[in-house]
Amino acid sequence: MNVSHFDKQAQRESTCSLVHGTWRCVGAKIACAGACALMVGQLLLPSVVLATECADPAAGTDEVAAAPVTPTVAEDAAATTAPAASTAPATDAAPAAQATVEPQQTIPADAVNESSGAALAGQNASGDDNAAMPASNAIMPCGVTDVVGGSDVRVNTTVVPRYTDCALPSNVTLEKGQSYTYDFPDVEGGIPETLASEVVEVKYYRADAASGTLVEVQDASMSDVTARFEPVGNHMRLTLTFTGGAAGGSYRLTRNEALYIGTALEYTGTDYEGSSTILNETRYDYYLRYVINSEITLVASENEALHNLDVNDVKTDYAPGEAPRATATIPVADADKYEIAYECWEEMDGSDPAELTPVAFWYSDPAKYPTGARRIEHFEEGKFYMYSVELRLKGDNTVADDCMMYVNGRWAHHIKTVNGVFAPNADNMLCEQPIDEWRAIDVIEINGATTTFKAGDRPVFTANVPTGSNSLPQCEFWTGSDGSEVNSVDFWDQNITNHIDVFKPGVTYRYGIYLKSARGFYFTPDTKLVINGQECGYQMGEASVVDPESGCIFTLWLNTDLTFTPEATPAPVDPEKPAPQPEVKPESKPEVKPETKPAAKPVTTTTTAKTVEKTTQAKKGDAVLATTGDTTAMTVAALGIAGATVAAAGLAATKRRKH
Repeated sequence: MNVSHFDKQAQRESTCSLVHGTWRCVGAKIACAGACALMVGQLLLPSVVLATECADPAAGTDEVAAAPVTPTVAEDAAATTAPAASTAPATDAAPAAQATVEPQQTIPADAVNESSGAALAGQNASGDDNAAMPASNAIMPCGVTDVVGGSDVRVNTTVVPRYTDCALPSNVTLEKGQSYTYDFPDVEGGIPETLASEVVEVKYYRADAASGTLVEVQDASMSDVTARFEPVGNHMRLTLTFTGGAAGGSYRLTRNEALYIGTALEYTGTDYEGSSTILNETRYDYYLRYVINSEITLVASENEALHNLDVNDVKTDYAPGEAPRATATIPVADADKYEIAYECWEEMDGSDPAELTPVAFWYSDPAKYPTGARRIEHFEEGKFYMYSVELRLKGDNTVADDCMMYVNGRWAHHIKTVNGVFAPNADNMLCEQPIDEWRAIDVIEINGATTTFKAGDRPVFTANVPTGSNSLPQCEFWTGSDGSEVNSVDFWDQNITNHIDVFKPGVTYRYGIYLKSARGFYFTPDTKLVINGQECGYQMGEASVVDPESGCIFTLWLNTDLTFTPEATPAPVDPEKPAPQPEVKPESKPEVKPETKPAAKPVTTTTTAKTVEKTTQAKKGDAVLATTGDTTAMTVAALGIAGATVAAAGLAATKRRKH
């Protein structure tokens, strides 16, 4: 009992001690929380009072705290001082002036006046509130409907374009290898340093004699005049240089476009309408406006030799019955350098294809007719005519050794004369009736072509086309993988050095054919080739004639897919001597060793049977008989070893049965 009493007593004391301790902890925590709340209240009280005091004055006014960004023209930037970003509500005093430029863009000069004001004004819309202040060197785009900080504050922007016209004098003279420099007026507002490199331009112009203008080109190697536009201080400078091969003359240079180089904003004041605040600003857009329309005279160096001669407008498509006439012209820019001395047409006798002989003539200068020569009154159908022209130099002009001459834009061989140059066979013409409609050839049909040969055969050419075909064969040819060739026409065949006299074994030969289209017809890249009734692939040779404008093909050199490789002819066999038999080598038989197991016996037996069968053939040479004897001896030895092995195995089996 005493033990129980003491146990209960101790339990009550422990429980009470725990309860009292817990309440003591809770009380301490409540006291701590109260102290913290008191401290927070004391800290927040000044802030609440300060906010109340600041809110009262603002409630009695219609102004909104705002710090508008109002840049101005660059040269006025130092006139005012920027207020701090945390200043009081805005007043009518103008904030700091700023100038900012934007990247260069090209605008046609005739469109700037109409579009710059309205189009560029719409670029100022911004949704940033008053708290998002820009950097000191940046422009905040604004629009008339912008709302700042959620209040009724608007920005009214007036766009004013500013142009600096860049014009050249009406006449400029450029000497070969020298430069001409001209400074345009100062740019209003100056040229921003950040854009100095972006407004630099280099343009290349080619002297076009046909139009009498300087035509802009992209490649410097094709140009005659180089123009460099670059900033120098606050103005632009143009440097023109006569660098090309043009002989001289006058050409019109034009450039009409405006280059946008930057923008500046200027704050102009604040207006109040009821509860609304309107911030006024002016935006200045600056442009370089090129209005160049000048006559540029190119002057070649004295005694400079001519490097290019041009003859244009030569008529080479006379119909039967038409009379020849003088039609050639020279470029206007070259009129002071050379002229047409005379033009000539010759009727050629084509009876000998290797040599054409003139039989009748026409000259634009009657004094040039040979004595007793027959004259061409009119062109006749089916006859071949050749055109020639002579140029006469003017003044002190000379012709360079590397001078190039062109007739109707095509290169022409020419010969120097006493006072000019002569171009024989500058062009030619086969007089025919005009063709109303050209037609494409869909299929080339070749029949009777010999396309395979044996080693030692000589080439023969037998190809033909059906009657009335529009594909006209000119020659056949073979090319070998060893570089050899042969052609069916002596004109080409006589110049071949590695000639195919006979077809050689082991060399692969490819068949080819050269064709022309009949008059009024042309080949296409899709034209099919059928040889001896089978469609055949081909590759078009580089010598084929293709019209660069229409793509029509008038002559085809075809390397076909038909090939063959002759085999070597076998050596003749002497009927009195037996034909050589293949040698039976011992090493081709399975090697038999003394330790060979009985399982290999059937294989040995089979091989032996085949060997015996071969040895029973007809009469053979001594070498063959010796080989056969050796093989038989080996076979007999193998049989003996195999028999001994079998006997030993049988003896061992007998002993096991006895035991």
